Amino acid sequence: MGKRKINGWHYTLEVLVVFIGVTARFLLNNWREENVEKKLEAKYLNSFYKDVQNNESQIDTLVTSSQLKADKLISILKATELVNKPLTEELAREIVTGIIYIEWLSATNDTYQDIINSGNLNLISNYQLKKKISSYYTFLNEIKNVEHYYQKHMDSYGFPVLYKTVNLLTQEFINKESYQTLEFTNMYLGVISLIQQNNNSYRKALDKNRELQEALRHALNLEE
Repeated sequence: MGKRKINGWHYTLEVLVVFIGVTARFLLNNWREENVEKKLEAKYLNSFYKDVQNNESQIDTLVTSSQLKADKLISILKATELVNKPLTEELAREIVTGIIYIEWLSATNDTYQDIINSGNLNLISNYQLKKKISSYYTFLNEIKNVEHYYQKHMDSYGFPVLYKTVNLLTQEFINKESYQTLEFTNMYLGVISLIQQNNNSYRKALDKNRELQEALRHALNLEE
């Protein structure tokens, strides 16, 4: 009877040892996986922070340059009062110079593409931070659509009008009447509207950029 009890305890102890061993290995594997995921998350967050910092400078430059261009073109419009006064050749040349030079946003999104393509977006444990990241890069993609609309306008209307109006190489107008036509005026006014539309998008992108930078600094425990 005593021997049976000893054997029973022996079997129970063996089962307990096996259970503890399996549980320990399971917990250890989970800890290792969580540790790997945390390191990978930190790597992604640091990469996002660098990308967003690099983007800020470019977006800020675009905000400034597009605003200056819009202000310049609007000032010409107000100075000449196109509906009543003819446009001078000097001011028409300033319009052409402002219109033919177009800048686009070429934001860095390598980290976002990598985390999306690898299916690792869920590694970002902070839901609000993950939401800000997705919102920021989604908006950058929307800017491409705004810029595409501007480019489409220039390709289908703006540049054809300029080709008929001025020699772009020498910036000499075909004749005096060429830049005083209603067609040239409408093209010029349309470009002003599109530049302002781009500028509004760049301003929103800059706000989102700085908001995301702040959230990333907080997540990475970085000082201002």
